[in-house]
Amino acid sequence: MSDQPLQHDEIPEPFESYTGEDPYIFVSYARLDKSFVYKTLQVLHNAKVNVWYDEGIPPSTEWVEEIAQAIKKSSLFVLFMSPQAVSSRFVRNEISYAVSLDKNILTIYLEETLLPEGLSLNLQPFQSLEVSDSDWLQKACLAIQTQINEEEGGNLVEFKTDIADIPSIDLGEQLWSHWERAIRTQGTRHGLKITRKAKLLDDILPPPATGIEEDEGILSNPSLEPSPDRTTAGRTRHPWTVKVEVSEDKASIGAQKALDDPYAGTFMWIPPGEISIWVPYAEEQRVVKVTQGFWMAKYPVTQEVYQAIMGQNPSSAESHSEAMEEHLPVNNVSWLDAVSFCKALTILARNNHTLPQNSEYRLPTEVEWEYACRAGTTSGYYFGEDPNELLMHGWFKANSQKRIHPVGMKAPNPWGLHDLYGNVREWVGNSFVNTLLNDSDQDEFRISRGGGYMKTASECKSASRSTNSLHHRFRNLGFRLALAQLPGVSTG
Repeated sequence: MSDQPLQHDEIPEPFESYTGEDPYIFVSYARLDKSFVYKTLQVLHNAKVNVWYDEGIPPSTEWVEEIAQAIKKSSLFVLFMSPQAVSSRFVRNEISYAVSLDKNILTIYLEETLLPEGLSLNLQPFQSLEVSDSDWLQKACLAIQTQINEEEGGNLVEFKTDIADIPSIDLGEQLWSHWERAIRTQGTRHGLKITRKAKLLDDILPPPATGIEEDEGILSNPSLEPSPDRTTAGRTRHPWTVKVEVSEDKASIGAQKALDDPYAGTFMWIPPGEISIWVPYAEEQRVVKVTQGFWMAKYPVTQEVYQAIMGQNPSSAESHSEAMEEHLPVNNVSWLDAVSFCKALTILARNNHTLPQNSEYRLPTEVEWEYACRAGTTSGYYFGEDPNELLMHGWFKANSQKRIHPVGMKAPNPWGLHDLYGNVREWVGNSFVNTLLNDSDQDEFRISRGGGYMKTASECKSASRSTNSLHHRFRNLGFRLALAQLPGVSTG
């Protein structure tokens, strides 16, 4: 193989992308760089490397579906990086999707490129090459052949979005065709009132760990009393909570234990317990055990924190003073943006030795979010049933003045968590369906919880949930962090 550098002149004739079942690489690049990229791919093709790239695919719904499936099935994600690639929406989408699937990434820098901080952190754990090095092409071929020849190529740095073993994401037939779809609201459920209210916890809690597992059996003689989150007239397809129990002795647990994180702020300890949920999809009542406690961020991620980690602030402009703006929740972020932030923060904290051993930052699962929000309650809100009390606990349609507000200005729930109701909706990881029914058929839609600043009081209950594409960005969509142990790690 020649060490002569490739030239940026005429564009070579493209060859057909690989479509077989053997290991192959997925190639991501900017169109403005295709002359040099095609020459490189021809060298790899001649070296018997199976290459998938987007030449010849029409730009349509099928086009984005082809790309998603190609990334998902690839053995290695090869990225040709340049200023043009950083500016390309398509390249950024491909990188985000590869990162969300924990794909190994080989980055080849065509020229000196300034990366946004978040992208730099996400690419940092992986191998990179520069075409200015005389032997870059040989090194690239060696790295690629080593990776695809491995029988089971593991990731360089392993992360999980959720605590359980979750199947790979399948974006489905309509991937990326719903970018402009309007926000969907799941609706509001009304029923009989439950007046029980959880007491404040008052003891110091043990070190963090995480784990959720579902009872194998179904509850015998399940209680089917109407829930505040269940429609009494007919069935509903929305899961609703029947009972919440906390393993810790509530009488001896008072002041919450807080963890001050150097990057993400304060986290509150969420003790282990269980939550009983009626599953309309299966018409069964299931008990989900939060077998190990975990840390939950006291506030949604703020614009200041997001800017510090990712090097940019995607949020919609507000009329607050600059001093207040840093305390506003970050918004206008997609589900993929939130996952990328969690991974970048995990890498940064691990590199600086501030992350607890065998732990990661991630989105809370939907079960974790509702369990933490309810704090032992089954009433419509963690404070009871009176919607007038929501004025003290959240920013919603009646008091928000049609805008978001700085975090921490309203009363917390019994476990010290603020802004669970209203303000911005919060993306979660694994959904109720995935957890309760072990559903492996994930599509492109994801769940957000808690309602938002333009929702009514009845749409900001503990059970309120909305659905959007994982690509959608809105000014009322943000997220909150969980800090928990990696899946499969024993705490004993």
